Amino acid sequence: MRKSLKIILALVAFILALYFSFYTESLSERQLKEQFKEFNPAQVVDYCWEHKLEDLVRHAIPCEEFFEGLQGDAESYAERQGKVLGIGSNYFFVMQARAEISSVDEHNLYLILNRDVKATIPLTNIFSNLARDASAWFNPDDFQNTMDFNALSSYLNKKILQEVLAPLSERFSTGVRIEFVAAVEVNINDLPLKELVLIPYKIEILS
Repeated sequence: MRKSLKIILALVAFILALYFSFYTESLSERQLKEQFKEFNPAQVVDYCWEHKLEDLVRHAIPCEEFFEGLQGDAESYAERQGKVLGIGSNYFFVMQARAEISSVDEHNLYLILNRDVKATIPLTNIFSNLARDASAWFNPDDFQNTMDFNALSSYLNKKILQEVLAPLSERFSTGVRIEFVAAVEVNINDLPLKELVLIPYKIEILS
């Protein structure tokens, strides 16, 4: 009996060892970690754009839900639906909406999201970390220094300008309706909202 028990325990140990020897993390996680080993902001951003953008767009918060949530218990809503880096009152969201272009100039696109809130989409220069932070693709702890982390913003902003906005620039005009998914930053101590800056991950022309 004791000999049989030893055989069974040895067999279980062997199976467990075999299982863990073949356990591997998901291919996407492993590929992303490989990008971090020899840091190249372009490769890291391109990888996330290719493999994570679709999921980001799919889970974007509808515009109506976004404004409704901030009209109630804004702090509770922001903690549930928003993202925050460090300690502060600024929360980052990814919002989807349809809107009509109220005006456009050389540098910006202007929208009215509802009766009270105006929005601006920069067309030529993006200097903020908004798109990076709202995406939640990157953890600052994964980077050796702030310079590397900020390099992701620079490349992501450049990618948005070149691949999302530039191809549509000639079609933007007053009265045109667009559908978009964009990064939004909200300071919950500065409510109700009056103006927003939107950094789009995706834009489509509706009319």
